[in-house]
Amino acid sequence: MTGRAINPRIKSLVVITLLVKVAILVLIGASWYLVPFSFAGHDANFVYPIGEPAWLASAFKTWDANHYLYVADNWYSPFHIGNAFYPLFPLLIRMAGYLTFGHTLVGAFVLSTLFAVLSVVYLFLLIAKTYDEEVAYRSSLILLAFPTSFYIGLVYTESVFLLLAIMLLYYLRENRMMPAIACSFLLPLTRPTGILVIVPVLVALLLELRTKRSFDPKKTLLPLAFVAGYGSYLLVMKLATGDPFAGFDAQKVFQASNSLLNLLHPVDWFLNNFIYTDFTLNGFTTSIMNRVFFVVYAVIAVLSYRKLDTTLFAYLLITGMIPALTGSLTSYMRYLVIVFPMFVLLAMKLKGRSVLFYLVPCSILQVVLVLLHASNRWVA
Repeated sequence: MTGRAINPRIKSLVVITLLVKVAILVLIGASWYLVPFSFAGHDANFVYPIGEPAWLASAFKTWDANHYLYVADNWYSPFHIGNAFYPLFPLLIRMAGYLTFGHTLVGAFVLSTLFAVLSVVYLFLLIAKTYDEEVAYRSSLILLAFPTSFYIGLVYTESVFLLLAIMLLYYLRENRMMPAIACSFLLPLTRPTGILVIVPVLVALLLELRTKRSFDPKKTLLPLAFVAGYGSYLLVMKLATGDPFAGFDAQKVFQASNSLLNLLHPVDWFLNNFIYTDFTLNGFTTSIMNRVFFVVYAVIAVLSYRKLDTTLFAYLLITGMIPALTGSLTSYMRYLVIVFPMFVLLAMKLKGRSVLFYLVPCSILQVVLVLLHASNRWVA
């Protein structure tokens, strides 16, 4: 962008994103005084520092945040529950901690906020190239208002995953292979679903092979980078714990019980999740809210067919369907934050004042969920 003025829409989105993320941090701090904190929920989960009693800072490091902070400070060890969490984000938090004088929680929030801003900027750039700036701008606003989008400003991997995924598709579209390869390598080190992004990349490469006479051989490195990234994850676990599959064993401790084998039994999956379930408003494995959001996603996926760019549609399917069909829909509301083509379709459908019918109620629901999450009363 040297020598050129920054797009005013990008400036606007940066300011809006920062204001939203600062407002959420203020809301989290206020929740300690506004909403009775669930000390039982706090004590029942892994807490770091170990044995620390609940206090104001606890509202900022609920649930998975404790695990990421622990791994950042202590790294992996045999048979520890923290082995379930992938290494890129904890490593970045450790590095940020050096710049924040050892305060890794502060460093983690700085990182997440930075990644959130960059995610919105790259989303605008990608969609502006694919469609136009109006759709791109609305897509970014719709993302920020999504009820669980506050997670892209917390000590969770949503922010770094979303950024890497959007950057990858943007640089692939721009034919800039080195940053695209770097993103491909890092995604499998971010969270279990990182390896899935290889699917839309392969779709994009196949489409290019079919429609263009010349093909850049460097692009064949993209799928290899995914494999190398996943291999690096296994190597990290082997060196740290003595077992490359220690992360998979640790994941069995959690209630979600996700497994790719569930894909072979779709009827059983449907019956277990929608028929033979004692529904609760938002229990871990029995959440009505998660199921409602899955139905919304499924409707959007159907409407997206032939409406979205093929690569974006492939990304929407793989990142939205696999986490749903492999388990009990635990945390599904949160997982949808990274399924950004949903917001693109909504931006194409909602124009003018109609977008307010999405932005206003979703923003209100997000405020409610932030208060419940920070008080340890709800986790997506």
